[in-house]
Formats: sequence, structure tokens, C-alpha cells
Amino acid sequence: MKQELQDKLFEKYPEIFRQKDLSPQETAMCWGIACGDGWYTLIDELCGDIQNRLENKNRNKPEEEHEICQAVQVKEKFGGLCFYIYGGDDFIDGCISMAESMSYHICSECGDKTNSVSNRGWIHSLCLRCQDKHLKNRQKTCKKD
Repeated sequence: MKQELQDKLFEKYPEIFRQKDLSPQETAMCWGIACGDGWYTLIDELCGDIQNRLENKNRNKPEEEHEICQAVQVKEKFGGLCFYIYGGDDFIDGCISMAESMSYHICSECGDKTNSVSNRGWIHSLCLRCQDKHLKNRQKTCKKD
């Protein structure tokens, strides 16, 4: 994900992305959000749902009793979103499962709807337009070698 989009998410959801500045020995979140820009909206909406859930659950609790949910890794794997957390509850787990399932139908590059998972080399969720672009770029790279 482009740095500017990633930074927007980090700024908007500082509690969820609290681990972003920890070392690789402590978290995989130090590597940032490792997926295409097309899933920005999906991740933004997921984090909004998580944040709303936590705010509602913590509304009348003292701060030392607040429940937490922190992202420990966000990446693309086998053509789908993987959003790993520390904390949370069954509701948040359900939100994450839904977002991960939806990612297979959203182009990871441009955000358009797709029913296609490309498995030429790496597995990606790409619309036909981005799949063609990806293939042409790979062909150019191969011809240079």
C-alpha cells in the first residue's frame, strides 16, 4: 500500500495500529500494511467497525479496564486480505472474517469488483484490467532478462 494511504489509516486509527512502531521481534506490523491500494477502503471500513465496537464496549469503563484490539499484521496472502490482531472479541473476529472474504471479490490494485483470482506466479485478486496490466509488466521484465 502506498505510504500516504497507510499513513492515513495509522493516523485515523492510532489505537488499532499502535504496534506499527515496534520492532520485528515484537510484531509484524513494523512492516506496514502489505497489500495493494485497492483494499484501502475495505481496511478503512473494517477499522471503523473495530473502533466503533471498542468505543461502545469501553464507554462506561475506567481506562484501565478498556478492551483493546491491535493489528499485529495486515497483508495479502493467497489473493486475500489477512488481518491479524491481538485482543478483540467474537464480533470483531466476525468483522475481520467478512472483510477477508470480501477481499477476494475486490481488486487489490484498483478497488473495482472482481470475480477473478490470478495465479500466474503470485496469487492476486485482480480485475481483468489490472490483470492485463500486471501480465504486460511481467512480460516486459522477462524480456529484459
